[in-house]
Amino acid sequence: MVHFKTVDDAISFIHSRPNTGHKVSLERMYTLLKALGNPNEKLPPAIHVAGTNGKGSVSTMCSYILAAQNKRVGLFVSPFIIDFRERIQINNQFIEPEDLRQVTEDVANVLKQVDEKLYPDISVEFEVLTVIALTYFSRQSLDALVVEVGIGGKYDSTNVLSQAKVAVITSIGFDHMKMLGDTIPKIAQQKAGIIHNGMRVVIGKLPEAAQQVISEVSDQPPISGKINEFDATLPGEFQHMNTATAVAAVRAYDATIDDAIIRRGLDMVTIPARYEIVKQAPITILDGAHNAQGIEQLVLSLRYQFPNQKITLIIGSLADKNVADTFTNILSHTNFRLILVPFVGPNGRHGLDIQETLVQHQQNKRLIFFDSWQTAYQHVGHDEVVALTGSLYFVSEVRKSLK
Repeated sequence: MVHFKTVDDAISFIHSRPNTGHKVSLERMYTLLKALGNPNEKLPPAIHVAGTNGKGSVSTMCSYILAAQNKRVGLFVSPFIIDFRERIQINNQFIEPEDLRQVTEDVANVLKQVDEKLYPDISVEFEVLTVIALTYFSRQSLDALVVEVGIGGKYDSTNVLSQAKVAVITSIGFDHMKMLGDTIPKIAQQKAGIIHNGMRVVIGKLPEAAQQVISEVSDQPPISGKINEFDATLPGEFQHMNTATAVAAVRAYDATIDDAIIRRGLDMVTIPARYEIVKQAPITILDGAHNAQGIEQLVLSLRYQFPNQKITLIIGSLADKNVADTFTNILSHTNFRLILVPFVGPNGRHGLDIQETLVQHQQNKRLIFFDSWQTAYQHVGHDEVVALTGSLYFVSEVRKSLK
């Protein structure tokens, strides 16, 4: 029998699982769920949220709004910024350490037999975490559930929700292209994999090619939110669309929800590292933008809010992201400068090739390199605006030091 003395032991066990499986399928998920008594079939109707950007914000907003109805609402999001436990929440409160320890232990004891059955294609880390979350939620007498997709949709570990009621596609852009495809229609097809018969479908602002794919997959016309019907309570221009999408999603989920409840829920929303201002001198913003589309939205918000100020972006990004595609456009704004810093992601994932990027932009003196974000931050003037971005993992690391 597996026994974890502490929640840290349980979390270490989760992290010890492999990152990727041998096959791209949901077979490992369904095998493990069946061994646990199919907790995915003992859940309330769910809002299932996919998208290149914005899915964490939209998921969290949906959770807050539904909780404002005095519902008991489960929320599964990733990755974490402050505490591993924030990935599994009820009414926006992190899972208790003892509850996480116990449910992980329960899953671990079943997993041992499932591993033997599936070997060598054993369950991977995100699959195990998803099963832990669904098992925990199945024991909590929930009224509603909001689940954020990890990557893509069709083959994502979360695509096992037998009671999913609303599918949300927040945005579609270029990210995880090795897994999802290198064109907008291919990526849209993967994300639309969370759409099943009878589900309401809500979309954010999508390219026309993506809208066409989603309309073909859905058996009901997709719904879009109304911009500025409700004020965005989170900073950043992109949050107006996220707010509209979240409102449309909860209305699709529960047509009886009234505007006062929606406002109450939105007024309570807080999300770390989403255009989060953590210091005033210099004005310091943390944002988890991790791909070209996200960086472009961040720059748009900075230009809108600080049109006449000098702005520095300190970027720590993973190598498999496409953030460098935005650098030429950013540097066309003369009040912006870019500082690249080395960053090693979880499980040793390589950071952006800084030397190659510097060579590509060697004529521009506003693209520079420092050996750490701390050194870069020290070179920012008190009258500047500085945004640290490029990866949620990077921003999480920075936040621990600045908060």
